Amino acid sequence: MNETKAYYFVIEYIQTLVQQGKISFGGKLPSERQLATTLKLSRNSIREALRSLENMGIVESRHGQGSFLVNHISQSLGSTISLLLFMNECNNQEISQLRRSIEISAYLLAINQIQDTQIRELSHCFDALKNSSLDERAKLDKHFHDTLIQFSGNRMFILLNETLSQLFEHTIQTQQAQLSSKAWEQLLSYHAQILSCFTLRAAEEGILAITKHYNFLAEEGTHF
Repeated sequence: MNETKAYYFVIEYIQTLVQQGKISFGGKLPSERQLATTLKLSRNSIREALRSLENMGIVESRHGQGSFLVNHISQSLGSTISLLLFMNECNNQEISQLRRSIEISAYLLAINQIQDTQIRELSHCFDALKNSSLDERAKLDKHFHDTLIQFSGNRMFILLNETLSQLFEHTIQTQQAQLSSKAWEQLLSYHAQILSCFTLRAAEEGILAITKHYNFLAEEGTHF
């Protein structure tokens, strides 16, 4: 049997174990020998299949302990996007456009299920950002947007956002440090508008505020 077919057999078996409640993230997978016996595959096929899953961020091999089911998909996806950037198969502007689309879609979902505790939490995020030091700005800015997207409850939006944020974390820190005081105040004003629209559950106004935020960043030469 070729390695591709073996890979799909292993994936299906792991899905079955998850559905039956026999394993969850952090849990140990059956040994290579057990998998080979159960699936009637060679040990080499099992080993190659597990290696492929490890490259995808789904399985983690720990020396002397075995293989474990993990959720490192954002790291794996980030590596893939980094390679696409390196190979000029995509660019920073396209990634920024993707992040903008994710945030707008997440915002629309979030305002339809907003809770008072979430309004307070996002308000705290904004207050922390407004009173932040230069060294804290990038981290707290990211936290504001991450929090808003998490309120959507859409795990794919959350995963993609985290992946793209991590990809440019260092660039964001460098570029934020170079913002003038006037530019920083303008950026803060867009965050205030997003928070206000979120609180009022204003759909169109919120989309406009997010769009202004990203347009401003594009004009300033930043992409986050």
